[in-house]
Amino acid sequence: MDQIIVEWISTATIAIALFGIGFCLMHRQYQRLNRSFAAFLFVVALNNAPVAFARLFDLVQGDLFAPIIVTVWMCSALCLAPSLWIYVFTLTSTAQRRPEHLYRHLMLPALAALSGLALLFTPSDIAAAVLSADKLPTSGWPLFLIVSIGLLELAIFPQMALYLFLIVRRLLLFRRRLKDVYASTEEHELRWIYVIGVLGILFWVAQLVLLAIAMEPEWASIPAALLNLAGIALFSATTLWGLRQRPPLMPEGEEDEPVELGTSAAHETGATKYGKSALSAEASTRLARKLRAAMEIDHLHRDPNLSLWALARHIGASPNYISQTLNEVIGESFFDFVNGYRVAEAMKLLSTSDETVLAIAYEVGFNARSSFYNAFKRVTGQTPTSYRKTMSPREGMDDVDSEVRTT
Repeated sequence: MDQIIVEWISTATIAIALFGIGFCLMHRQYQRLNRSFAAFLFVVALNNAPVAFARLFDLVQGDLFAPIIVTVWMCSALCLAPSLWIYVFTLTSTAQRRPEHLYRHLMLPALAALSGLALLFTPSDIAAAVLSADKLPTSGWPLFLIVSIGLLELAIFPQMALYLFLIVRRLLLFRRRLKDVYASTEEHELRWIYVIGVLGILFWVAQLVLLAIAMEPEWASIPAALLNLAGIALFSATTLWGLRQRPPLMPEGEEDEPVELGTSAAHETGATKYGKSALSAEASTRLARKLRAAMEIDHLHRDPNLSLWALARHIGASPNYISQTLNEVIGESFFDFVNGYRVAEAMKLLSTSDETVLAIAYEVGFNARSSFYNAFKRVTGQTPTSYRKTMSPREGMDDVDSEVRTT
């Protein structure tokens, strides 16, 4: 019964993958992103095929078939983590850019393919001995094949752990980069990938348990079907959220230009980030005045969906020049610059009006209570409620804005 359930789960996984692939290939926008996600879905489908059609394969008798199944499974299993990493990297880049040196991510799958080819061209009696669990060879070429295949299968687990680490590190860098582009980052932070990461760890543990079951038959009382449910839960969540994504760091419209965010080091220091910029010091000063006027006079900070591209269109300047001015002249990220004005206006309203804290948060441009509290406490060292209690109705009218903007 467990085997039938496992086959059903694998078949359902393939069906979800094929649906996702078709959906991705139908969309012409963000083609690189959609293709990278379709590639990941294809790898998942390929990895589940040997299990989904196990009984059908058993009906086919042939010396070539078993080595092919082993090769397909090994190659696809070693492609799962790299293909997900490539998708996440593309999603979090500024121009749907793929990772450099892709061949490095394909080295283990290539070794698996070579091992499979070697097994395929090995005499049928030796190949049968290699794939048999009853009587294992102890020397010569068969032993070499067994050791090679075994090491590649074991490599799946550290490989998966490594790529989960790379994905989490990439997302942490991505969250910092979002602050160069958006004034409110909550809906762009790709928190769903963190959920996928947790599910990925659970799936990784489940696979280790399955490996332990294979090595210790007395553990077989643990139903394999229950462990495979973790896999389909992981994949269903990934597909559902992945099909809804667009690259958050990509321009909002065709007329917008990508923002040069640079490397992580340049992002922190600003030393080489704008090394090739043609923006002069005088032009930067003028642009800084325009940026402040857009907040103080036009009150653009009240727009909860304000982005760097929207601000650039408003003042008629390049997004890259605005980013450079914010970092080099004003000394703040776009996120901190806009939220500073939001907090300044909120301080005035808290001290001069009877509106609720939540109403004030929405009025000044925040789109969530939590983000308002975090920004307010970062600037003032107090929560909005505590700040209101310390202020009399007559205080806060003067110098509040100047105090906030000069800190």
